[in-house]
Amino acid sequence: IKSREDAMASQNTSAETSGALIPIWFEQNVKRPTFPNLTHDVETEVIVIGGGISGLTAAYLLATEGKKVVLLEDGELGSGETGRTTAHLTNAYDDRFVNITKDFGNDVSRLVGESHGKAIDTIEQIAGKEQIECEFERMDGFLWRHPDSAKDYLEKEHKAANDAGFSTELVKTPAELNLDGDTMLRFPRQAGFSPLKYIYGVAVACQRLKVNIYTHTHAAEFKEEENFVEVTTSDQKKVKGQYLVVASNSPVDGHSLFMKMVAYRTYAIGAKIPKGSVPKGLYWDTCDSYHYSRIISGKEPGQEVLLVGGEDHPVGQDSDISGKFKKLTDWMMDKFPMAQEVVTRWSGEVLEPIDHLGFLGKAPGKENVFLITGDSGNGLTNGTVGALLVTDLIMKRENPWEKIYSPARNMTAEKTEFVTANATAVAQYRDWVTGGDIADIESLVPGSGAIMRNGLKKEAVYKDEQGKVFKCSAVCPHKQGLVRWNSEEKSWDCPCHGSRFDAYGKVVFGPANTDLPPVESQ
Repeated sequence: IKSREDAMASQNTSAETSGALIPIWFEQNVKRPTFPNLTHDVETEVIVIGGGISGLTAAYLLATEGKKVVLLEDGELGSGETGRTTAHLTNAYDDRFVNITKDFGNDVSRLVGESHGKAIDTIEQIAGKEQIECEFERMDGFLWRHPDSAKDYLEKEHKAANDAGFSTELVKTPAELNLDGDTMLRFPRQAGFSPLKYIYGVAVACQRLKVNIYTHTHAAEFKEEENFVEVTTSDQKKVKGQYLVVASNSPVDGHSLFMKMVAYRTYAIGAKIPKGSVPKGLYWDTCDSYHYSRIISGKEPGQEVLLVGGEDHPVGQDSDISGKFKKLTDWMMDKFPMAQEVVTRWSGEVLEPIDHLGFLGKAPGKENVFLITGDSGNGLTNGTVGALLVTDLIMKRENPWEKIYSPARNMTAEKTEFVTANATAVAQYRDWVTGGDIADIESLVPGSGAIMRNGLKKEAVYKDEQGKVFKCSAVCPHKQGLVRWNSEEKSWDCPCHGSRFDAYGKVVFGPANTDLPPVESQ
């Protein structure tokens, strides 16, 4: 008989990364800096929650301003979504300039592009200043038209980008690639890098700047008083400060922003290719499910790895997870004929605000609490933009991006999208009146999970590879949706607002901030 805690400790996957599939960045020869967990109460000036690119960049920038900073991370550094991206660094905004311009006008479109361009510059500058060997490299980005998109899509995006002040140009598609159409839209001076190498380097720089970093420390409760903010950990340790920055990807401090975002799973694979067979660059299509590609160095001389991502869908709302990887592989083999064997695959989570712009800045109704969330598929640059903006706000400086990214902004113009997103979430509660996935535990194969009805209750049942069974409540503690089993990442995913839990019920992605309650272990 194994306890749930022993099983979680022995597996420890959620502390390393938020899924069972391990991204290629974890296979690179890079040493992760280690930090203690918090064992005592502490006072500081700024508390940062989250050890990904958003939190570490905010901690670094604030420390360079002379602020005393404490950073809390409930797993290891990079164990969230920073380590599960394909690491495109781009100001060619995922939701496209033509859409941003239509909804907000040229001025906002210009600020969006400028802010993400500044984020790329900032990453390059920090990497250079701190001598972080993270394979940062400038390259162009290329957008090509999917056959289902309007014939003049690229021309409209070209005009919208240039009207907003950016130099894009229509260029000929490389003959060696089997991409749709003979024309692409080129965005100059984009970039790519190794995200874990970068944030580990930033963490080392934070140490030099006297930032106190604590890992395996879960921030359980938050409160703001008139003159201070306070965070209480799950071990009942208290951190008190003047400011709180919540950079945990999906914020978990009790506000309603989860109703203004849709959580998506996105998929990535990597295949060996002969070195130089694909022109260096970032590649994106205009397909509704959206595909994105780039090249990184391979382990073997004369080879590179082509990373391809896409096939997005709302979290927990598609049961054919393995089919997503097959579709992605088929698409890659068609568009990039030089692709060889697939050597890596994983998935990640993105949060799409209903108006496409991140939520960065002062939390609604708060005075000294700041948020960095709503990555909209541009998480690495969005997180860096958020760190730059929050630093300015804490230092009492004006920032031209404050209004457009404000978490408290008026979103009435997106009423239809708001209603649609929340109606879809509400529809998932129908699971309460259905039967379970299995009728008995014996039918559950080792290494898998399923929902089982037990009278009026539903249980999330996982059987490990040794045949031990672990039961949790299937009710997400956030808003009481019923979780669903993710067979590839071996996680319980909530289809209502995107919370995720590992196989044993430990929360790995918000807005939920507590685990699935255990029922029993056998």
